Amino acid sequence: MRFLAPADLAWASLGLAVAALYLFRPRPRTVAVSTLLFFKALAREHQESAWLRRLKRLLSFLLSLAVVLGATCALARPVVAPSGAALRGVVILVDRSASMAAPLPDGRTRLEGALAEVRARLAGLPGGTGVLVMAYDRRPEILLPRTVEPREIERALESVRVRPVAGDPGPALALAGRLAALDAPAAIWHATDGDAGEAEGTPVERLGGAAPGPVNAGLTGFQLRRMPLERGRLEAFVQVHATAAAPLDVALEIRIDGTLSGVRRMTIPPGGRERLLLPLDAGEGQVLSLRTRAEGDLLALDDELHARIPEARPVRVLWIAPEPDPFTELALASLAGSGDVEVMQGGPADWPPHDPVDVAVLDGWLPEAWPEGTALVVIDPPRALGPIRAVRLAGDGVPLDGVRAVEERHPLLFGVATARVALRQTAVLAADGPLDPIWVGPAGPVLAAGEVRGQRVAVFGFVASRSERLPLLASFPLLVGNAVYWAAQPRAEALGSRHVETGELIAVEGSGVIWTRAAANETVPLRGRWLEADRIGLWRTDAGTEGSASLLSARETLLAGAPAEAGAAGAGAGLLQGEWTVFFLWVVFAVLALEAWLCHRHGVH
Repeated sequence: MRFLAPADLAWASLGLAVAALYLFRPRPRTVAVSTLLFFKALAREHQESAWLRRLKRLLSFLLSLAVVLGATCALARPVVAPSGAALRGVVILVDRSASMAAPLPDGRTRLEGALAEVRARLAGLPGGTGVLVMAYDRRPEILLPRTVEPREIERALESVRVRPVAGDPGPALALAGRLAALDAPAAIWHATDGDAGEAEGTPVERLGGAAPGPVNAGLTGFQLRRMPLERGRLEAFVQVHATAAAPLDVALEIRIDGTLSGVRRMTIPPGGRERLLLPLDAGEGQVLSLRTRAEGDLLALDDELHARIPEARPVRVLWIAPEPDPFTELALASLAGSGDVEVMQGGPADWPPHDPVDVAVLDGWLPEAWPEGTALVVIDPPRALGPIRAVRLAGDGVPLDGVRAVEERHPLLFGVATARVALRQTAVLAADGPLDPIWVGPAGPVLAAGEVRGQRVAVFGFVASRSERLPLLASFPLLVGNAVYWAAQPRAEALGSRHVETGELIAVEGSGVIWTRAAANETVPLRGRWLEADRIGLWRTDAGTEGSASLLSARETLLAGAPAEAGAAGAGAGLLQGEWTVFFLWVVFAVLALEAWLCHRHGVH
């Protein structure tokens, strides 16, 4: 044990005054009274033996000395530190992810509580112990290289702030372990509300805690997508997680440009989730805002989401066919008639297109070289090319009375009655190629789709005009429309507003970015061509790029409760270390209470 303020130990000299008062016994005064009747009765009531009086005086003297010594120790700030040979370095790893903003029962945030434990442990370190400070959320960051200066360490700890970003402790612990190995023997103090984790070759001690049975509900998933064959209609996929000791009632508020348009109510089991599909109307400049509300919710950072609703821009389709199929033409014409698709028709001489298109429909034809960067819908491929591995069937192909759906929930089969399909297969697609089979016949895959290096491709190994029931059903126009919308989806999303998770890096252009949240704007300069989405809300650069960001992390929403037994045992190993000032103050209070009860409980009334 050592003292942080040893000069205050001089107050222990007050014990000499206590001893002098104990040794000094003034002679009793003699007073003449008219009668001794009342004093005799009082003497009998408080009569006690001589040895008991001496014991009480001695006990009172010792308790008085204990009060003086306890108060002196509290003023001198005693600390208990490990031996200098036991520890040469300490790596302080601070979790600054979103969940650390949740409050503790005493009103402090989880980050403040964890840093208070770190400071108490730092007070017990012997002089000359090197300390390195790191913080992490999605990525680790070294805030302070190795130092032995307490002021620098305190400034680094004061600079830590909670960021609305999901935490990833794995890379941070790996880096902390490598840094601790440079100054072995060392320890890692992990200030977090989660598990302590492990680092190779270095013990990890968890500091910080959380209340048992936390209550929280938040948004953990979001995506905007166009509804097939419906112009100007969008669908928002929303996922909500909740944690509580019992099923939690959650209300989801839906606002368009700040105006409440609906409220969805749900009851989510502990640690469970709820998924919703919200229909929306496309509109340029409109903002969709979602907010969850639940009684006792501890974390506000995952409760809100803002996203721009993209405008209803038609999909540009180029149809290349040496001999146009009338049923394919009818299917594309039905799409163009809705106003949601612009169809341009041409022959092989019109390839490649002069103006950019969203999707190219190649019907019975393929170019000499594989077209990079263009979404494709290939009908009746004449040969293999690029990721299309097709083998032509002899003659007019093979008639199929039915096909089997491998992926019934694939977007290409939305609304398609697979059980009623009868077609004539003209090409067999490879089942083990880069494209995934969707329909399979006796000879092999008939319909396949997939994404290769960011390029979406759908392949039809059949011809509608030579099939039996397929061209007479609504399933064929639906299949063509689904293929066009599915292939064009990445390009349509890239041209519109982009919604990302906080902490993600986005390649942008410009010199500044404006963040908007709750009608408040904040301008932040851009350093380089990468923007880190470190805030919740809408963003727009001065070059015109825009998007939005939200937390969307189930790990942060499902708040950790009371520490596990292993983490508590690891923390208990250092209970005796740290500053003991508060302990000695409690000792003084306890001694005063004991002395009052033993020596002064029998008063004269």
